[in-house]
Amino acid sequence: MFTDILLTYSFGGELYNAVRLFVCLFVCLLACLLACLFVCFTGTPLTVYYVFLLSLSSLIYLALAEFGHLDLRQVVAIGLTFMVLGLLLTSLLNGALTVAISFGIIYGTGCGLVLVCTYSVIALWFPWSHKYHVFTTSSLSNMMPVGSVIVNNVSALMCSNPALGWRWAFRIYAVIISSLGILLLLVYGHPPKSSNEQRCCPLDERSDFLQKPPWTIGSKITIYGLWAMAICCKGFAFFLPFVILPKHVTDLGYKENEAEYVMTVLGITGLIGQMFSSFVGDYLKGKLMVVNVVAAALLAVNNIIAAYSTSLTGAFIYSAITGLAFGPYNAGYFAVFNEVMDGENVDTLFMTTRLSKGVGATTGPYLAGYIRDVTRSYYAVFLSIASCFGVFVLTTGVIIFINKWRNLKSIELMKNSILYE
Repeated sequence: MFTDILLTYSFGGELYNAVRLFVCLFVCLLACLLACLFVCFTGTPLTVYYVFLLSLSSLIYLALAEFGHLDLRQVVAIGLTFMVLGLLLTSLLNGALTVAISFGIIYGTGCGLVLVCTYSVIALWFPWSHKYHVFTTSSLSNMMPVGSVIVNNVSALMCSNPALGWRWAFRIYAVIISSLGILLLLVYGHPPKSSNEQRCCPLDERSDFLQKPPWTIGSKITIYGLWAMAICCKGFAFFLPFVILPKHVTDLGYKENEAEYVMTVLGITGLIGQMFSSFVGDYLKGKLMVVNVVAAALLAVNNIIAAYSTSLTGAFIYSAITGLAFGPYNAGYFAVFNEVMDGENVDTLFMTTRLSKGVGATTGPYLAGYIRDVTRSYYAVFLSIASCFGVFVLTTGVIIFINKWRNLKSIELMKNSILYE
């Protein structure tokens, strides 16, 4: 499909956009996965990193872009500067507090700014009307499982090398990020402004002829609230299996290497599911929210079964189903915003998603640890994960129902206008 994109843009005189896409993906591939270096530090700096990466960087982006009137290229430049500065400072500092500031706040903010701008600019280069919108906007998240395998191994080799160590590893990555950042800024240019027709989200051919009622302030608040609740639960439920599954397997009496095999199955099936969903996603435009609901329902049932399973085979089956179901659950991460409010308020929904997902992702491990300490098992944790997926199904289902109701209302308005004429 990448070859198809290249050929399309080559003959259309827009190969430049495809090149930009590959550069953006490569830069963010390295940027997002440098947290794997951080396993040698305490958990507090890493938590701070994820808070700023997933949530607070979005507020900083809004301050720079909306109130500071900076364009995407300028925000990316600031983000890259923060990233390089954070890595260099981290390589010089000691202690949890100072490292939390250098890596968690400075680097996490820079990485978050680059991510927000990259998602936004890819959506402008390949808008909803483009035949590869879902594929391109989901490619950023699809590259992360691939890169984690490469970057984790390279980082482990550098950290274990007495001549390098973790300090020089951070410095080497700072040089790599700064070099790729210059290349990114050179090809970034000024992204095109997509028209309203490109940003709209017709669910089918008839939608072009429907005059839907406008979103009122109350209805917008309702949708934002429902979506924020759904994504917060999604962030809680998505990250927890990666945190609790190894410990759960060893608590059942199995060896650590067997727990590693279980996690390997989760990673491989997750990559397969996400890549497959990304490839077929453009054929499911208009039904991405339904696909998300089905996947979340499957994950809820899977976690309920896992709560009662004590065998190693059951752990492998749980990992395989979870990884495959995570594919459609995450492949349409950005594209699904076009369906929530019929293509309107996409940027607001994007920021709402990042803030809500960050809250769920950062509080989830602590809540799971507390539940495990109280109950002395992960039984209740798996049920809490299933409950979060259930809340996602319920709230997203309500949003789908609201959109269906608006479609029916539009048909009635169209019929009344025809009768009036």
